[in-house]
Amino acid sequence: MDFKNLITKNLEKGTLLLSPGQKCNYGYRVVSGCLKSYVLDSSGKEHILQFAPEDWFISDLESFTKDTPSKIFISAIENSVVQMISKEELPSFEELDHQWQVEFGLKFRNNLIAANNRLISLLSGTAEEKYLEFTQTYPALVQRLPQKLIASYLGMTPEHLSYTRGKLAKKK
Repeated sequence: MDFKNLITKNLEKGTLLLSPGQKCNYGYRVVSGCLKSYVLDSSGKEHILQFAPEDWFISDLESFTKDTPSKIFISAIENSVVQMISKEELPSFEELDHQWQVEFGLKFRNNLIAANNRLISLLSGTAEEKYLEFTQTYPALVQRLPQKLIASYLGMTPEHLSYTRGKLAKKK
């Protein structure tokens, strides 16, 4: 399937693609680099919802599909290249050829599985279980991301993440 008006965009680290209150007009496929989605609490603390490294998709699905104001931020963690797909450009699932149906289906399924596992881990997992889940979901990011971003994603302080990593290393 060939998208007629697919936009490829080079992003510098720190580029903000979406802010709360804006309508999300694009889905982003990461070609290279890494993006994150996050919210800020009332004290300004960042809570990371998702990382999107190479070959992952990221968007505010509710805003994108329902044309409502976004509740999240999306920004580039690293210099990145993304492909932007607009609602108008995105064909219906039925219009995709079989290969694209399989690819989109697998990526969407993997995103949902990762989100579900993350939610379970956040609600009931120990610090060690949360970190191990992160390493399974994002193995390529363990060495690439600053500890403070990983800690934010896991809902802990960088110090507690360091302690948790040390504890796991002793178990090996």
